[in-house]
Amino acid sequence: MIDLLAAAAAFTAVIALGLAALALLTLVPFVLALRRAEQRGFDPARWGAVALLGSVLGVGLALVALRSSPVLLLLAVPLAFAGVLALLVLPVDSGVGGRAGRHQ
Repeated sequence: MIDLLAAAAAFTAVIALGLAALALLTLVPFVLALRRAEQRGFDPARWGAVALLGSVLGVGLALVALRSSPVLLLLAVPLAFAGVLALLVLPVDSGVGGRAGRHQ
């Protein structure tokens, strides 16, 4: 009976860590990119899409890394946060950032 309880606790912990890692690679970059784009006056839709693309690539690289080389996991996080990192170094008057419309 104790073995069953330990297995259930271990399974729950592994699932919780996996969901936390998935949130780190998907939800956090998206929210940070939207917030940073609004603060700088850029188009949030454009930077939300860039953040989602980075998240998809980061999760894809993480899945490949789990099967082949765990060293690639270190590259998955910066790839997922590429949109946020680009917003940090992009000048405010840059045309690449876009401008939010009047309706936003």
